[in-house]
Amino acid sequence: MAGPDKVQHFTSTQPPIVSETGVVELISGPERDLLCVLSYIYLACGQSAKSLTLLRLVAHEQSQDIGLLRILAYALISERRGNEALSVLDKLDKLDDEPSSCLPLMLMRSHALRHTGRMTEARAVFKRYVLLRGSTAAIEQQ
Repeated sequence: MAGPDKVQHFTSTQPPIVSETGVVELISGPERDLLCVLSYIYLACGQSAKSLTLLRLVAHEQSQDIGLLRILAYALISERRGNEALSVLDKLDKLDDEPSSCLPLMLMRSHALRHTGRMTEARAVFKRYVLLRGSTAAIEQQ
């Protein structure tokens, strides 16, 4: 039904989604997946600001989702928001215990530090990344 502002208003007929912990979730799993895919497409097309908007919407609801936080950190770096990216990367350091994540997160941290103007730290992290990447490649070749 159109309101006085001549805009159509819709109300959901579906019951709210309640998680196992009893928390009402505003974004369902499929909606989260759709928003993440759209944000990923925006990133791939060089529209990181639009991607960031969608990711923040999802991150507000699902702040412990490691995959989401990785994409969010990348989008923040693409938008040159180094301090915010460092905050997300710090959270990922606590949540993400996957060994294969260490090197990509280190490279993102280097970029985030560069965007904050902390060039000495950025170089040190990047040198460590290169060193670890080289030693990982040597191990894989053996």
